[in-house]
Amino acid sequence: MTSDKKGSPRAAFSFLDNTVRASAPLPGLAASAASRLPRWALIGLLVLYVGHGLFDRVAWRGDDLMTIALARSTVQELLSGNLAVLILPQLQDLAWNQQGPLWILIVSIFLLPLVAWAAIQGLPLPIHLLDDVARIPVGLTLVLGFVAIWKAADRYARRREARPLDPLGVGPKSRDFGGTLGDCALLLAIATLGVIYPWHQAGPAAIGFLLQGLLLWSLATAPETPKRAAQQIPWVIAGALLSLGPGLAIAWLIALIIVFSWVQPYRLVASEFAKRFVPLLLLLIGLWLMLCLATHPFARVGAWWVQNLDDWAINRFLADPGAWASIARWFNESLWKWWPLWPIAAFGIWKNRHVQWSRAPHWAVPIVIVSTLTVLGLIGPSDWRFHQLISVAPLALLAAFGLLSLPRPLVNLVDWFAVALFTALGIFIWLYWTALNFGFPSALAQRVAILAPGVQGNANLYEVLTGVFASMAWVVLVIWRLRRGNPRLWRPVVLSAGGLTLLWVLLMTLWLPAIDRIQGQQTLAQSLESAWIQSAQTKPKALQANTSRFCVQLTHESQTLDAIAIALTHLPVRRDPQCHWRLGSRAPNATELREWKTIWRSSGTEDRRIRERFVLLERQSQ
Repeated sequence: MTSDKKGSPRAAFSFLDNTVRASAPLPGLAASAASRLPRWALIGLLVLYVGHGLFDRVAWRGDDLMTIALARSTVQELLSGNLAVLILPQLQDLAWNQQGPLWILIVSIFLLPLVAWAAIQGLPLPIHLLDDVARIPVGLTLVLGFVAIWKAADRYARRREARPLDPLGVGPKSRDFGGTLGDCALLLAIATLGVIYPWHQAGPAAIGFLLQGLLLWSLATAPETPKRAAQQIPWVIAGALLSLGPGLAIAWLIALIIVFSWVQPYRLVASEFAKRFVPLLLLLIGLWLMLCLATHPFARVGAWWVQNLDDWAINRFLADPGAWASIARWFNESLWKWWPLWPIAAFGIWKNRHVQWSRAPHWAVPIVIVSTLTVLGLIGPSDWRFHQLISVAPLALLAAFGLLSLPRPLVNLVDWFAVALFTALGIFIWLYWTALNFGFPSALAQRVAILAPGVQGNANLYEVLTGVFASMAWVVLVIWRLRRGNPRLWRPVVLSAGGLTLLWVLLMTLWLPAIDRIQGQQTLAQSLESAWIQSAQTKPKALQANTSRFCVQLTHESQTLDAIAIALTHLPVRRDPQCHWRLGSRAPNATELREWKTIWRSSGTEDRRIRERFVLLERQSQ
């Protein structure tokens, strides 16, 4: 064997080749290494992961607040007989073009019984239950998404191309190997750092994960059952179009074209698949367009498509060289949002770089999907952050197969990183909790008072016991991992998945009051509603009985303010310009001062992160 010259580029990176050669796996896989994770442990981890952070908290800023506002607005329109909001969403009378109607409709279905019951009983709507009910479909969607990614990994692992060589007949059975890879993919998805927060909001991130898992599952069965896959995948593409807009649907269509024209098992059934896939997809999209045109003006339908397809990022790159900085932001965020998926997946791809990708669908399909999502996210019409979240499912699949060739040094690196990171963060959370409740350490107590003003320590037995249980469970998990010597495929990611889950449990118990204060808008909403109630109580009964005037008009000057008024208050919001009150972000000018007076203005102390100042105006003439 010839040696590389000292100082040559090849010699500079020779350590990587040496690592690969030294860690080259045996041609077979022992059956003991493919033993599955105990079901009780996996189910318990899922319950802790999904259950905490969904309920018994306020609506957080961003997608959580906006989705709840859209769903409540949709329910109110449905109760008034306006069925057109089922086809295209709207925030009161403001057309909402940033996403499709499907996810808003699903959330609205869960809110409908609560809103209808309050209306029938003549009781005020329980705002504290509204956001909890709105997040029930989020939990159900997450569970179904985890099932879908498990099934996708299981089906791909059972394929002949994916199974390790077993010349001695001591390897795992196909069913055991598939189940183990399914467990690994599920654990890797749970362990991903950047998705736990958006997945626990009422926004469309959860349904995006579910749809991506269903697409992978359907593609895993397509070579053997192309007819059934051709009947399933159009519904997934249509669901993406109606949930997250055309950008995601376009990315998936491009990925399908590449897969069925390049990857060998799919090329054999491409014609049979296309004959059923294309007509059904066109039928579903055509039916929705017909419903849109039947219930909305053409300009409204066109505005939805234009806003979702017109603003391609590539146009901004060509017009403004500074826009290229978004690629650097994507790269920096991906490094931590995709941890620990990307190093495991990258090493698996490097280790199998000599594989003929077109004959390895378990590698080729997720690579194609991640690549198209990344490219279309960076240059296409959709926000790249949506594509970044949805890429977690195929990356988890890649990382699951990457575990097969992961060398022991990298296994130990991932494990010790998880131990160091989550132990340090757990101690940090406990220190902040003691600072909030007991004022020690004093420096942290002062910091808490600045970040979450007005939050008082209210330690109770439940949060203390939950925090102690989570901390002890983490210690037990670390000790178990250190003492466990038998090789298991899922062993490298148990600490990452368990550590992130237990850390999330600590945050959602010990830190929840402070997080609600920082991320919520309750203080602003309560201040606004109190000002309106004081004004409304002084009005004559004749005005109170006139529903067309005893209302608050939204000026739509701020989407955040509109969402706060609809989702977090009992204000009688109407679209009538004759309303006695008007809510906006602009103070009245000299001409308007003759008709309007300001009765409330946000001070900025309610939420320091909102730079806008909101005003509630009252009509001076009766």
